[in-house]
Amino acid sequence: MYVLHWSRGCGSFAPHAALNEAGASYQLVEVDLDSNQEYTEEFLAINPRAQVPVLTLPDGTTMTESVAMMMHIADCHPESRLMPDVGQTDRAIAYRWLVFSAVNLYEAGCRIADTHHYSAKKSDYEGIRAKARHDLDQYWEMVAEAIGDGPYLLGHRYSVVDICLLMIAQWHPEPDALVERYPNLGKLCDAVKNRPAIDTIWNLNFP
Repeated sequence: MYVLHWSRGCGSFAPHAALNEAGASYQLVEVDLDSNQEYTEEFLAINPRAQVPVLTLPDGTTMTESVAMMMHIADCHPESRLMPDVGQTDRAIAYRWLVFSAVNLYEAGCRIADTHHYSAKKSDYEGIRAKARHDLDQYWEMVAEAIGDGPYLLGHRYSVVDICLLMIAQWHPEPDALVERYPNLGKLCDAVKNRPAIDTIWNLNFP
């Protein structure tokens, strides 16, 4: 059985969704960020970076990083078809956009929401946020172009990439304006949210 340490509205949604899609057996352990539970000795023993999520694998190994978790879950449950087969071009494309989501979309969003992590000088904050907003607009335009007619990033083939894009779109400073600007992204988000495996956990993760 997997054990997922999670919190509402956090990156734990992605592996939670992947576990649900795979029909895997798992247990949820909520981490209360409002009470700084991530800084307790017990949690720091699991993840010294004090970040959610943490996924404990059936053999007891723990791992961090949402994208890595989704890739591993997809690999361990190939019958779920959450990733294209190894060696297929579509798998290379999926790798590209999963990494792009983590190191570009997510990172730019962090520069806006958590600017204090990027400079000790408050006088730098406005410039950091302005550059981050410019970058974020550029990155989402690239994603929308890649989606094309969709409905998913890989056309009619659903994958964990779509879960990742849905999650990160929720963290945009203006999510409604984002999907209005890119209707094909909105279509992708709706298609993912309407999947039974996602619908059953959506309100729990994004109340």
